[in-house]
Amino acid sequence: MSERPTKPPRRLGAWETGVRVSTGGGKPSFAFRPGELIVHADALDEARKVAGNVESESEIVDSLFLLKGQFDPVVVSRKLRAEGFDAHVNYVLVAAPMTFAHPATIPHPATIPHPATIPHPATIPHPFGSGYGGGGCCCCDCSKEDSKTSTPTGPRVNSAEETPAEPRLNRGGKGTPSGVRVVVLDSGLDPKMSGGLLQTRVVVQDPSDWGPAEPGSTDNFDNHDDNGDKWLDPVAGHGTFIASIIARLAPQAKVEVGKVLQPTGEGNDADLAYRINALLSDPPAVLCIASSCYTDDDEPPAALSVAITSIQTAGTIVVCAAGNEMTSRVSWPSALPDVIAVAALDCSGPAAFTNYGWWVRACAPGSDIVGNFYAGVDDPDDGDPTKSEFEGWARWSGTSFSAPIVAAMLAREIDLYGISGRQAVRRVIDDPRLFRYPGLGTVINAH
Repeated sequence: MSERPTKPPRRLGAWETGVRVSTGGGKPSFAFRPGELIVHADALDEARKVAGNVESESEIVDSLFLLKGQFDPVVVSRKLRAEGFDAHVNYVLVAAPMTFAHPATIPHPATIPHPATIPHPATIPHPFGSGYGGGGCCCCDCSKEDSKTSTPTGPRVNSAEETPAEPRLNRGGKGTPSGVRVVVLDSGLDPKMSGGLLQTRVVVQDPSDWGPAEPGSTDNFDNHDDNGDKWLDPVAGHGTFIASIIARLAPQAKVEVGKVLQPTGEGNDADLAYRINALLSDPPAVLCIASSCYTDDDEPPAALSVAITSIQTAGTIVVCAAGNEMTSRVSWPSALPDVIAVAALDCSGPAAFTNYGWWVRACAPGSDIVGNFYAGVDDPDDGDPTKSEFEGWARWSGTSFSAPIVAAMLAREIDLYGISGRQAVRRVIDDPRLFRYPGLGTVINAH
């Protein structure tokens, strides 16, 4: 086997230029965007005074504003809160695919302590597994070996792994354009996927503004190499992969994908809240979000709280990935009231990487999940499509891929029985007769 070429110099991405992590003062860490502050309208005058150098203001949702300027948002927000005002930094949300290696180097049962001491965002390198041969989930035959599972021969940027064609998963179903509407707000859709393999059941949102924090607009498509460095972007294909899981498990659903995450996998509180609020004119049956954040003092982020409460009031069921940091620390928006926070399972039960806690309401397979990916791309990109590693399918692990399984089961229940989203939640999640894991919620064993 020839060696992988050396990775070319990488342009600075958002993690170097637009994300900071607070780890001081004996408080839990959290990621945020520098020079950005979210405040309630009542706090605007005081915020301008305390910050001292506000360059722009824009409304996110009703009565909540994003301020930008040359100031320390952590210091300013804490001063404002001490005076009784509603203010916080613009938190960075991170996509939640697993970023550890295959094959597993951690035995089962896991020996990683709880709660985890790994900071967020996680710095543990990819790949990872949990002591099994690969290709498995909790509903599969764990004894089978998978010859495709091997230690990478070179650096990987994206943690998705190649898998051979899966014709049994490429079934058409009986979906129609008027089916149950499920919206995925994530990394966008593969441009070749729209109207192609999944036909009318997966569509891309119309071009739209990113939101108040990110200038410009997006076409909501997700290219595999956005920065042009000839390497697969870290979270490229994430939204497409998630949408394909929902479309396959709930063929009656119409899945709509919007791009709120950068190719490096990060979004932010203000933009996600803005995009959720934009759905109020035509609320979907189910909203699936596979990114999360931690916050200062573990308090819920105001903008996301308002936006998600509004969309829930309109009848939408919100399903979110719980995260992969092996901790019971609350992550947002998954821990917001009435949100379905989803943890991950593997062949042996709870996945070693999954978050857990009182706020997690469901769990589903999340290890080595197979889904649609780019066709004709490789990692790294050598420009030769005849040698591409990915031919339309990939294997990925994380609560990012457990959440769409639960979203699909809810959409399927809504369609099969002609019931509301809340009724579907009572049947699929809250029925006391269903099997549960402590700290992980109701088991949804489908894939």
